[in-house]
Amino acid sequence: DVVLRRVDSAEGSSEPFVRIHFSEEAKGLINGQSAQLGRLMISMGLQAVAKAHAEALKEAIESGELTDVDVDPEQSPPPNTKLH
Repeated sequence: DVVLRRVDSAEGSSEPFVRIHFSEEAKGLINGQSAQLGRLMISMGLQAVAKAHAEALKEAIESGELTDVDVDPEQSPPPNTKLH
């Protein structure tokens, strides 16, 4: 399994945000590259969420629903996320 957890959680202490499990058949089809493929799938998902968040934030600012002052940089997702 490939899992995504909070940085501040100890392994096994909390339920992961995401768990990707490949069946034995799938592992055979991808030549045992399940760890790499799982990390890539999670990375692409994080990028899609960050992009959607940035677009929604931009639209809210453009529509006047939010101002630049309302935006807390600590709450904004990072532009790129590295998986370990």
